[in-house]
Amino acid sequence: MSGDGNRDRNPAEVRSLPGEVWSLIAGTVRHPVETYEGIARGEGAVPRPEAGLAFVGLLATAGGLWTALAPSRLGGGLVPASAAFLVVALAMVFGVYLAASTVIWLVMHILGGRGCFGAVLTAWAASYVPTAVWFGGLLLAHVVFAPGSPFKAAASGGSGYLAFQIVFLVFSIAVFLWKALLLYLTLRVVGGLDFRRIVAAALILAPVALGYWALGLHFGWFKVPAI
Repeated sequence: MSGDGNRDRNPAEVRSLPGEVWSLIAGTVRHPVETYEGIARGEGAVPRPEAGLAFVGLLATAGGLWTALAPSRLGGGLVPASAAFLVVALAMVFGVYLAASTVIWLVMHILGGRGCFGAVLTAWAASYVPTAVWFGGLLLAHVVFAPGSPFKAAASGGSGYLAFQIVFLVFSIAVFLWKALLLYLTLRVVGGLDFRRIVAAALILAPVALGYWALGLHFGWFKVPAI
């Protein structure tokens, strides 16, 4: 076994970075347990940490562009402050991603787990797949209920908008449980923690996540708690 990122890979298994990003996304959606087992072993055609970083970067870029183009959607131009947000968004998303991966890795090892930092980076990047789905639903809601939209006019009566809120709440809970499952797989499969230590890890990580959400809402980083 060599020490580089392509250890235990046959030449035919080494794919391009976009292919590995797609493999990470598809594996997380279709067979998450097998995908996380492969990440833990670091064997075969498993996405490298670089693929996780690239995936998170794509999400950050997409979110930054959406925000930067907000004035043009409202009839204005791409103002410098909005354009600068793209850089800020990249820095913030990568900062949160790396900080969360580091905290998870430290908690795993404090509790006697295993797993290298690169594996945790890849596993936690995979947990951004449900995050991407949730933000996709949020953006769709903004488009559907934008000012002047016929859907907004139809829902203005009260019952229609209430029904949408209920549907979006159920959708958000489902995505949150999906992300929680991927955190469990990170701790169990990648970290090798048993159930008792996973509960202990959750008790440590939950206040950290709640604190991050509270700070984000207080400082206006996001308007709703991001999943």
